[in-house]
Amino acid sequence: MLDRVFDPKSFEENFSFDIEASERKSNADPFMILLPPPNVTGSLHIGHSLCFTLQDILARYKRLKGFDVLFQPGLDHAGIVTQLLVEKKLYDSGAQKGALTREILLKEIWFWKEHSGGTILDQMKKLGISCDFSKLRFTLDDKSQKAVAKMFVDLYKHGLLYRGQRMVNWDPLICSAISDLEVVEKEIDGHLWYIRYTLDDSSDSLIIATSRPETLFGDVAVAVNPKDERYKKFIGKNVKVPLIDRVVPVIADKYADPEKGTGAVKITPAHDFNDFEVGRRHKLQIIDIFNARAELNENAPDIFRGMDRFEARKKVVELLEKLDLLVKVENIKQTLPFGDRSGVVLEPRLTYQWFVNAEKLAKPAIEAVKNGAIRFVPKHWENLYFEWLENIRPWCVSRQIWWGHRIPAWYGPDGQVFVAETESEALKQAIKFYGNNSVKIKQDEDVLDTWFSSGMWTFITLGWPQKTADLHRFFSNMVVVTGFDIIFFWVSRMIMMALFAMKEVPFREVYIHGLVRDEKGHKMSKSKGNVVDPLMLCDKYGTDAVRYTLASMASPGRDLKISNQLVETGRNFLTKLWNVVRFAQMNGCANNNMFDPSEVLHPLNKWIIFEIKNMVSSVEESLDNYRFDDASRFIYQTVWNSFCDWYMELIKPILQQSALDDSKVEGYNLTQTLLKKEVRDTVAWAILQFVKVLYPIAPFISKKLSGELGVVEMSWPKTEEIDIDFKDAIRDIDLLKEIISAVRSVRQCLHIPTHEKLQAKIEISNAKISDFMTAHREVIFKMAGISFVDAINKSVPVVLNGAVLHVGVEGKIDVDRELVRLSKEVHEFIKMRDAAMFRLNNQEFINKASESVIDEHRKRVETLGEKINKTEYVIHCLEIVK
Repeated sequence: MLDRVFDPKSFEENFSFDIEASERKSNADPFMILLPPPNVTGSLHIGHSLCFTLQDILARYKRLKGFDVLFQPGLDHAGIVTQLLVEKKLYDSGAQKGALTREILLKEIWFWKEHSGGTILDQMKKLGISCDFSKLRFTLDDKSQKAVAKMFVDLYKHGLLYRGQRMVNWDPLICSAISDLEVVEKEIDGHLWYIRYTLDDSSDSLIIATSRPETLFGDVAVAVNPKDERYKKFIGKNVKVPLIDRVVPVIADKYADPEKGTGAVKITPAHDFNDFEVGRRHKLQIIDIFNARAELNENAPDIFRGMDRFEARKKVVELLEKLDLLVKVENIKQTLPFGDRSGVVLEPRLTYQWFVNAEKLAKPAIEAVKNGAIRFVPKHWENLYFEWLENIRPWCVSRQIWWGHRIPAWYGPDGQVFVAETESEALKQAIKFYGNNSVKIKQDEDVLDTWFSSGMWTFITLGWPQKTADLHRFFSNMVVVTGFDIIFFWVSRMIMMALFAMKEVPFREVYIHGLVRDEKGHKMSKSKGNVVDPLMLCDKYGTDAVRYTLASMASPGRDLKISNQLVETGRNFLTKLWNVVRFAQMNGCANNNMFDPSEVLHPLNKWIIFEIKNMVSSVEESLDNYRFDDASRFIYQTVWNSFCDWYMELIKPILQQSALDDSKVEGYNLTQTLLKKEVRDTVAWAILQFVKVLYPIAPFISKKLSGELGVVEMSWPKTEEIDIDFKDAIRDIDLLKEIISAVRSVRQCLHIPTHEKLQAKIEISNAKISDFMTAHREVIFKMAGISFVDAINKSVPVVLNGAVLHVGVEGKIDVDRELVRLSKEVHEFIKMRDAAMFRLNNQEFINKASESVIDEHRKRVETLGEKINKTEYVIHCLEIVK
């Protein structure tokens, strides 16, 4: 017997899903869910919870449907993040900066990883995520390292990976290059400094506007637009760079925009992407004035060497003012690039890096989506995918850190590069190249971008480069569920890498879920104090309530607005199910393996079986189409409305018959005793179907309740096999519900309390239906508070489907007062509806309002319209009564 109070903590910790997650079905169709590997440093946040829950729902659903499911877990080594974390811990504990060697740091990181990393895995288990943890992979494990080395070599041999000198985004805190996708553009308050550059042969000068005066030590030219009449006389002449008197030419280049600043720009090829291109066109010298930490180096005057770039900026401006070379300062808004991990302003820097020819890899990846081999759900995310891949730039894959996949390239004494999977293979290449058996080679110090190994996740987790059984069975038979924010970082790279290595798409469908926002629709952030902790929600309301809430809000293409109130609603639903199961137990309803729903006779039982059959097919269709919100809604409506509010109330008189009764049930080949047994069996069967369809969404309570019903193994309900003629049962029960609902509606509209007993007359032309209503008059009286009479005076007529119900109101209301009140009510309803319609017809409102706000207004118009119609009808009836 279930406890009287629903307390998820009392049973959630008792369940483990490891056995079913690792169970293989070799004869079944394969299905794989690929978990985006969370960072080894990570802990579960609400975004993870949504993504993992939706994946887990699909995995459990497919298991119930009989598929051979592999739900592949993993952890990402998260190169930059992890190294920064461990370095900080070491420095905080007294380690000296600069004293850490590669060997010491890597040893410390591996130690930290084994003892503190992977906390998120335990948190995932708390959330009920049923991955096959026996197959847990780490992006830096031995198998991954061998696979990554092979991929690097293969790309290199095909001319798709190369080392070159290019301008890159440089993070001075990490002291490493980062990819374009790791750059966050932010608008900040800044300044334009107008600086005088004098000609070297006269007193004439050019005024240059710059937002980075500290870089003038790297100036090698001043550019003006060839069509700018103001500066034509200066082209070909030389100017002196302030503070250092370096003589540089004035050049003509279309990059200089006459409409921006003064129209004349200083050219610093080492520290600006555009300036670098100008320098290449004009074969200008490149003078790098910063070291790796963005401190000024030996190419700056002595007093600036070792100075931080922003400190140097202040000093340069101060000296320019003293020399009367600073003309003016203008306040501006400017957009600067920041590192997404470090949070510092990035520097353009010319360095040697390793690059992947992403443009060439992108072409088949674009085609795979265009030809339908891969489908995005919702489809509109394909546009974002195409936009990025069609404008892709070379992918800088080298990072100047120590934690990660070390680049499998070795250098000879003269810098000749040898790319190989192992050092011994590289050495063989070097010996052959130099003709010297004692040649020494040194491995590249850099490591690969974390996304390089993550991009291979679809096949290295299955054993590639070995031709394993799992690789043959599951590759391309998988689904990816993820957020839109890593379409670029992860999804596109997995497609590119898989098409190169496997010559086949890695998956057929990508479901993109929305962001989880706070209850007001704001993005969560620690600074706003609106971050929702999923684990705290689990502790307060139960894990299943959190999972159910996330699923119920997961509508394709929309962000989710979560609140404690919504999670409490989810918990209330599960409490309702718990209580109805307990009620069933108390009334002798137990699972009967011999029960056949196709053989039930009573219309009440036929009707609820019909409702459940519809629910199962609707949930199935919803989950097949990633409509997690619809699946949750269908379950909720059937359990709460159809089963609890209607069926259980309608059958209570049957269940509460105490003694054996062999009298016949009028109109059916049943005794009262057999009817009670049929009802008990139907109740137990219905609950089991609810538990089965709810299991993917709320596994803990489903496990608990199935155990209470004596069911050990669950499978998806086979309700399509039920063969019953439901037509008469649906007609009868729908009319019964209509009668009760109509009386309740009249009560509500006329403010007649529920304890006031009413009389009603019903007109039914079909004698069979009339007999059914007569048989259930006690239930109608109990649920609606009416008794049927043959004649009635003052009444409100309600037209139903197949009947007319006259609800008596004589002596129950003051008709005149009600007419006044209802007229005022209708007037208010009309005002509110018209206000909402006015906004919906206002194009400015439509353009500015969010989709959810527009939806709210549309629902308001619809709801108010229904209220107006209902109230006007009652007014009409009362006027007739009067």
